Amino acid sequence: MSWDKRLDFDEWDQRFKNDMRNHAKEKEYNELKKRPVPATVLKRLLYTSILLTQIENGSRISEAVEAVLNFKDNSERVQKVRARKRKKNNKGKDVDVLIKIPSAVKKQYLMLDYPFEKTLNGVKMFAVRYYKTNTHSLRYSWIAKMGREGVPTNLISKAIRHTNIQTIENYTAEDEADMIKMDFIK
Repeated sequence: MSWDKRLDFDEWDQRFKNDMRNHAKEKEYNELKKRPVPATVLKRLLYTSILLTQIENGSRISEAVEAVLNFKDNSERVQKVRARKRKKNNKGKDVDVLIKIPSAVKKQYLMLDYPFEKTLNGVKMFAVRYYKTNTHSLRYSWIAKMGREGVPTNLISKAIRHTNIQTIENYTAEDEADMIKMDFIK
């Protein structure tokens, strides 16, 4: 503003009030930053980070939980975790799987120190309550997406450490059938 233009009192008063409001907002914001984050918010951040990791990798929920908890401790974006299968593979040994932590997942979202089992059970309940889905359906979604993108069934099966290719074929066939059905319904 140039010096030769003078403000009338009302305009000056309004600018002063606006400046004071902005200062109060900034002060309030700085005070809010000092407060601890509520546990409910921290839980939602943790659980959402796990679900995002699961859907991005097509992993079992237990694998995503282990990967995110490991990421919290060591900051590595690619985690090697044990594939938690109901049945062991033909050789009777556990199999490892690589899980990539999405870039949207930040360490500050993972401030809670819950043990594995509590986190696993909590994220399952969270998915049902807030997203109206079970966690395994996120795995199906990834499988169906890979099928739509033309990834061969045997590679999808290997990627998710699935021993039965027929199961993968069923998931991808159901997805293709749904897509065809949607094309006919206008």
